[in-house]
Amino acid sequence: MLLIKIIGIIIIVLNVAGVVFMLCMTGIILKNHFFSKKQIIAVKNRSTKTNKSDIANDDIIADDEDLLKDMDLSDLDTLNLDDFE
Repeated sequence: MLLIKIIGIIIIVLNVAGVVFMLCMTGIILKNHFFSKKQIIAVKNRSTKTNKSDIANDDIIADDEDLLKDMDLSDLDTLNLDDFE
């Protein structure tokens, strides 16, 4: 009799925990649905402003042609491709 009551209490506690979990997930989904649009608008307005500290130099990364000129391809002649099979 005691074992049946303990199992019944465990089932009731797990059911209540499941209902609370579903309510929390519903609240999170509704919060993201209704309040995410306002944050996106605020971020868009903030990102349209330009600062003087923005980088104006486009030559940070070298061109592809310059990178290929600096490479030493003489080691590829002795490469045995059978090792990669």
